[in-house]
Amino acid sequence: MCFVDDRRLLRMPLNLVGIGFLEMPFDGKLNTSKPGYLELAVQKSPKSPPAAWLWRPESEILGAGIIVRVGGSFIWPPPNVNPAGIKRVILVAGGVGINPLISIFSHLYQYPPAVRPQIQCLYTTRFPRSRDHHSILFLDRLRYMARDEGSDHMLTLFLTRCSEAEKIELVEKMGNAGGNQRTVCGRINHKALVDALGPVQERQGVVVYVCGTPSMTDDFVGFLKWSEGMEEKRVLCEKWW
Repeated sequence: MCFVDDRRLLRMPLNLVGIGFLEMPFDGKLNTSKPGYLELAVQKSPKSPPAAWLWRPESEILGAGIIVRVGGSFIWPPPNVNPAGIKRVILVAGGVGINPLISIFSHLYQYPPAVRPQIQCLYTTRFPRSRDHHSILFLDRLRYMARDEGSDHMLTLFLTRCSEAEKIELVEKMGNAGGNQRTVCGRINHKALVDALGPVQERQGVVVYVCGTPSMTDDFVGFLKWSEGMEEKRVLCEKWW
């Protein structure tokens, strides 16, 4: 368990009858010799009963059992879409909305390069108060997977509440990760989404996953599903509120 500004990152061992979870270490490769765990980043939100409970003092919740409900349609492969025809997967995350998207990225990262779709991750989050890029949820893991030699994955980090000088300082600390990673000031906008979609004639092979705040999700899903060359079933979102 660790804290990232007003977010808590939990790693919980799993003991589920009939379901096996394997450990996903930093290099993205499955380890079948170690027990699995569930990772979950939780935004501090006193008005939300589940979040408030998970933000109780560690001494009160460590070792406690929880019930995990499995299901939903925000999954890979997407329902009603032939995965063989998917050439590009776009992951659009806002804040703790990175939770399900890091899972999808990690899963696809295990595929052999010859059959793995190209992945573009657009991730918006607040500039860390600590000024330490390691404190941005899952960023180290995302950067590792995006810079995989020979891959054409793209990671664009959008930092809010930061100046251009602060962004430059953070990028210098992160070091050179190659041309497939960018860091910009501001929020994800419609232009960034259009750039990620690529040429209209290639969009029949594109699926998009969106997870973020309610206003961001509603805006982006509405924009994407009406974009030329796209259709509603290839734009998926997670409405957790």
